[in-house]
Amino acid sequence: MQHRAFMVYSIANNAGKLRSLSKITRWKAAIMNDFCKGAIGIILGGRYPHCHSLVIDDQRRAIIDAASDREKLLSFHQERQVDILITSHAHEDHLMYNHLFDHAAFWVHEADAHGFTDIKTLIEPFEPTEEESAAWEDFITKECNYVPREPDRLLYDGDVLDFGDTQALVVHAPGHTPGHCCFHFPQERLLFLADMDLTRIGPYYGDPGSDLDLTICSLKRLAEFDVDVYLTSHGKGIYEGNPELIRRYLDIIRQRENRLLDFLCQGPKTLDEIVQQCIVYGKPVELGIYDLSISERHMMSKHLDRLVQREVVLLDENRYSLLR
Repeated sequence: MQHRAFMVYSIANNAGKLRSLSKITRWKAAIMNDFCKGAIGIILGGRYPHCHSLVIDDQRRAIIDAASDREKLLSFHQERQVDILITSHAHEDHLMYNHLFDHAAFWVHEADAHGFTDIKTLIEPFEPTEEESAAWEDFITKECNYVPREPDRLLYDGDVLDFGDTQALVVHAPGHTPGHCCFHFPQERLLFLADMDLTRIGPYYGDPGSDLDLTICSLKRLAEFDVDVYLTSHGKGIYEGNPELIRRYLDIIRQRENRLLDFLCQGPKTLDEIVQQCIVYGKPVELGIYDLSISERHMMSKHLDRLVQREVVLLDENRYSLLR
């Protein structure tokens, strides 16, 4: 028997009134092979710089992370105007089609809001050189369609978002970025995890402004939600609401740290030597214009800083060694 979390649900409103298949809107028919539950659907996107989008077809229609399939997003909008545009956090692969919905009220978390008002503030967390900054600006403007925008509403943890019959709770889940948000739909028993995406590569905390300890805390908190379905911004996108999936995803952080400690058992190492081990990605990887060895370096630095603080590792003359 197919598990309920992976069933394509009948399109129903929260009063329990079923619509016949003949009345399913064009956008719902278009994404029926992806996922629908109540007024909520997911449009699966492609590879970077795209992501999956959450769509809410209620009295107030909304899109969360408009960076999936341009034609499906436009079909959703053409059926009936989108009222609210939400971006889960300030990364370039979550805003690809924001410019198509410039009429909609724009909602983002307060801690990431600055990244949407000025492209330079979006790029600054990567700490690029002047040459890299120019390349990033060109890429984000031309490939990701970045248009500066002032938020109409700043989101905070615990805010209740009212779309009509559908309500969502803002779950501030920092670590990936300072303002990274997930969204809990209690009536539908659904949790949108955004970039806490359950992919096999594991959690990303590779920006200079990312925080390893906050990532761990956020994932532990997310595992406490009792839901039937997890939806994510990348990877498969649709998962059974089993907290063990989040715990396994969280455990990848421990596995990375153990591999780092095993390497340090061989003797003192520089950060460059550690990065060359590709503990996070397994091999050198480039994504768009982004060399992920930079992310590898930032993530390993965060692990090392934590180990130094715990007096497990000593930093001496740019070399890291085990203390015990």
